[in-house]
Amino acid sequence: MSRLKSTFNKAMTFVQTAETVVCAIGLSITTLLIFAQVVNRYWLHFEIMILGDLALYCFIFFMFIAAAVATWNESHVSVDILKAKVLQGKPMSLAVHRVAMVLLSIGILCLLLPPVHRFLLRAIEYPEYGTLVRWFNTSWLMETFAFGMILVLVHLLVLAVRDVKNLRALRATRDRGDT
Repeated sequence: MSRLKSTFNKAMTFVQTAETVVCAIGLSITTLLIFAQVVNRYWLHFEIMILGDLALYCFIFFMFIAAAVATWNESHVSVDILKAKVLQGKPMSLAVHRVAMVLLSIGILCLLLPPVHRFLLRAIEYPEYGTLVRWFNTSWLMETFAFGMILVLVHLLVLAVRDVKNLRALRATRDRGDT
């Protein structure tokens, strides 16, 4: 069991590192494309239309991967005022809140996965081509969206297991009277 856990942890570390590298590269590429577009449009007064499309495609692609990175970093958008103000100094309540938020996130994502799956199948079956470059298949953006949502679900499940273990440990500590 410990070998399986170790292998899983190594795999998750690899996935998280790969996501971070992909996002860093994506940020750099998107920034360079937008900078080139601004230079061409406003300084050289020579707009290259494909740069805008390329910047948009890169931004969308890397945004989907960034959603997975934000999930495992637990930096996704949430209402933190409850956690920061009301639950501060209450470890048991904070642990329950963490488990509830992760389970709620998993539930919402599971509700969204069937439409995402249909979206993915449609993208695979019916390719959509770009407006400026007619041969450029933009369906990969929809496929990336589905892949990003799967990564988010994997990270949420890992967080749920961790948070439930922490909650159980806190309850065991409280039941023993150690707190």
